[in-house]
Amino acid sequence: MAPHSNTTPAGDTIYIPNKSVPDLQVLYGSTNAATFLGSIATVGANQLATTPASSYTYALPGRLAGLNVIQTSGFYSPLTGSLTSRDIFVGNIPNNTSGAGPSDNTEFNIQLRGHNASAGQSPIVVIDGVQRELYSLDPESIGSVSVLKDALSTILLGQNSARGALIVTTKQPVAGAPRVSFTAETGQQTPMHLPKPLPAYQYAYLLNEALLNDGKTPAYSAADFAAYRDQSDPVGHPDVNWYNTILRDHSSINRYNLNVTGGGNTARYVVGLNYMNQNGMFVSDDANSYNTNAQLKRYMINSRIDVDINKNFNAQLQVFGRLQDGTQPGATTAAILQGLLTTPNNAYAVYNPNKSFGGSPNYTQNLLAQTIASGYMADHLHDVMVNLDLNYKLDDWVKGWWVKAKGNVSVQEASNQDRSKQAPVFSRSISNSGDTAYHRYGSTVNQVNNFTNTTWARYRFVQLSTGYNRQFGDHAVGAQLLFDQKNVLLNYDIPSELTNFAGKASYNYAEKYFIEGALNYSGYNRYAPGHQYGLFYAGGLGWNMAKENWMQSASGWLNQLKWRVTYGRTGNANVDNYGYYIWRQHYQQVAGTYPIGSNYPNGAGLGEQGVPGSQVLANINATWEKADKLDAGVDMAFFNNRLLLTADYYHERYFDVMQTRGRSIALLGSSYPVENIGIDLYTGGELSLTYQDRIGSLNYFVTGNASMQQSKVIFMDEQYQAYPWNVHTGRPVGQRYGLIADGLFQTGAEAAAAATIAGYAPHAGDIRYKDLNNDHVIDQFDVAPIGKERPIIYYGLTAGISYKGIEASILLQGVTNRENYVGSNAIDAGFQGQNNGYSQTYEQALGRWIPETAATAIYPRLTAGGNGYNYSPLFQSSSFFLRNGNYIRIKNVDVGYNLPYAWMRKLKLRGIKIFANAQNLFTHSAYKGVDPEVPFPAYPMQKVINTGITVKL
Repeated sequence: MAPHSNTTPAGDTIYIPNKSVPDLQVLYGSTNAATFLGSIATVGANQLATTPASSYTYALPGRLAGLNVIQTSGFYSPLTGSLTSRDIFVGNIPNNTSGAGPSDNTEFNIQLRGHNASAGQSPIVVIDGVQRELYSLDPESIGSVSVLKDALSTILLGQNSARGALIVTTKQPVAGAPRVSFTAETGQQTPMHLPKPLPAYQYAYLLNEALLNDGKTPAYSAADFAAYRDQSDPVGHPDVNWYNTILRDHSSINRYNLNVTGGGNTARYVVGLNYMNQNGMFVSDDANSYNTNAQLKRYMINSRIDVDINKNFNAQLQVFGRLQDGTQPGATTAAILQGLLTTPNNAYAVYNPNKSFGGSPNYTQNLLAQTIASGYMADHLHDVMVNLDLNYKLDDWVKGWWVKAKGNVSVQEASNQDRSKQAPVFSRSISNSGDTAYHRYGSTVNQVNNFTNTTWARYRFVQLSTGYNRQFGDHAVGAQLLFDQKNVLLNYDIPSELTNFAGKASYNYAEKYFIEGALNYSGYNRYAPGHQYGLFYAGGLGWNMAKENWMQSASGWLNQLKWRVTYGRTGNANVDNYGYYIWRQHYQQVAGTYPIGSNYPNGAGLGEQGVPGSQVLANINATWEKADKLDAGVDMAFFNNRLLLTADYYHERYFDVMQTRGRSIALLGSSYPVENIGIDLYTGGELSLTYQDRIGSLNYFVTGNASMQQSKVIFMDEQYQAYPWNVHTGRPVGQRYGLIADGLFQTGAEAAAAATIAGYAPHAGDIRYKDLNNDHVIDQFDVAPIGKERPIIYYGLTAGISYKGIEASILLQGVTNRENYVGSNAIDAGFQGQNNGYSQTYEQALGRWIPETAATAIYPRLTAGGNGYNYSPLFQSSSFFLRNGNYIRIKNVDVGYNLPYAWMRKLKLRGIKIFANAQNLFTHSAYKGVDPEVPFPAYPMQKVINTGITVKL
């Protein structure tokens, strides 16, 4: 529960106790918090605006109980490949579909409680009453963000109701004289947790050690070590810190927002204009006439007009537009960061003496050349969205009766421009006679000029509803009938269409006793006829104990004690794109099979892009996944609403989960399809606690929240397992399995006597694996759960004050009981094969096993070219490389000063606010090797220091 707020004459938000209970933004409308039975968490505009970022999603981590926002990239993650209409329809991926540049949602994995955590499915996003997966809204344009988590709150979503909902409302018109607000801000971004590569002489020394451990000839001599140390031969013995060479220390982000609102009793309007320019961290070359750095530019307009046509008839028109352009080096950001991770400091010189790019037979591309001389790639994203709302009160006929109609059409076009090229590299050699020669490697690729319209999408949403709300003394009744349909057309394919016929009814007595129920008959056209529609239902009960007569003695300090419980059957339309249609129309002649295409997060290998000769059996009986959700909670308010507490317990059983059978044998030569066979259970709790008060002119608040979840696989069709530790059923959903490490071998005799993997003779310094079945062989029968099976806890703490125009707030966000696996990362895995050479190694390698450090070593002995025993045993994980993933961040800090109102009156202004804020200011993590959220080579998380000014006319 967010702190209540009030407003100063200048319009600035401060935090004070508010005796009135505000309305909550829910699906397709608002409701009174006192009568709401569901589970909701809300954050307001005053907190969102303190986040210096390109999207409101950056402002959500740590603020809302039950919402887990995992940042996966610090800037953007370019998309590759083609998308399908199912991807966009269900929102599993961002709505930006280009192949080169910034995308809206690849920076985050947004998960609510329950099955979303394992399936990787984000909640349904509803913006101003329209279902639309749109994340790149500027925080300045948003009024509030809420998450709906229980069945009763989301049942109107029908076959998507199991996923929860993210409710976003933009700023609404305010009647009165025109009010103009302009905000300008600029920030500096600094990449966080960059790896620390070893200098060339240490690299050479450790590689020699690794080669000797493998019984191979050392690669470097004492003269080489000396040359690397004193840099007497910077071309023949280079020592290049590539991180310092191709990455900037700082990059800029600038945002400008203009908001105008006003109107009279009949018509009101609001117009918001926003411009954002975010630069990446790559160096550039002024000799280029174009930008090669990673960059995101965005222009947005969001306008709305509300018109009271008469006392009963209201019309609202909203127009949203977005132009977004992104660039990156022609070699692509992902390729450069991967090369940066693996290229040793001594691989080649940046430049040769003749100013050509350095290289070698093993490294035919130069990292700096890829950054500044590979041309560029650009993507362009255009969005237009129009909403029309018509609201009519029928009080003249039946008091409390109303009808509403909503229509939405939005079109999105994404295109990619490829202007990439490739520069050759050269290595220098000097003959015995002193002659210098340059040997060319790699190809010269002239700049291409390809322009591809990668995706065109049209979204259409229509909703009709009628309802009745009436108060009869202490009795309040409400009812609603609703029809809506969401249609998504991608690249002129067959459209996806989800239809809901729903109804709900509610009753409360004196805001003391509450009952509510809802039904939804929901259909999705991706299923076969006869299998498209299903019935979903939910209900809830509530009791505000504080209103009982026998509780009135506590009324001086107890304002609310509302117990509530909801239960419902929800659904998740987790089906492939055109599987049924392809089977029916095109592939019936091949015994009911259809081609395999792209994979989805749940493992379904179904799609519209066929792979010749590869077939999977059709499943025309596929249906939606189902979830029975129980939520029990309490809302409490004490001491004139100074202390607020909300707590929830949930029990969610998912069944008919899409999975592939594990005990089937492909006798027909075809793979089996995913089927509705899995059963998973999720239980957990959430807590939010707020204290807010004022002492004279000092207003302050503190809000904390925490959420905890446990899960269990109730059924999965797994093969018979010989030993109980091999069994997956009964374990947490998504449990990691692997070999259990038992320290390192300290002597050769100890290694020779131990159980080992067939075909490998371990040595001192290798990992000892537990032989669980005591057969003296390490194999698949020794694979067991690794890591903790305790519930992960996500938490956040926000505090703020305001005093005579001064405002300050801080947000702490963290995770506990989490583990990260680092064994597959080159940072932790030592030397790996790279272009017939050996990849870079990092300071973690200094903790490797050698006889002198046998008792304290934290990594196995070094080996050259990778080691399948220590780092990828049996292609399994190993508990040796599990690291504590707990962390706490100072996620956001904001300070501001509102100039005195008396000064503003003289200047005929409503207010001026000067502010500074910071994002990701400090992180304390249990494991220091990589960032706990965004491990390299993903684009690193950014620390942002931002300043700005807001002027209100």
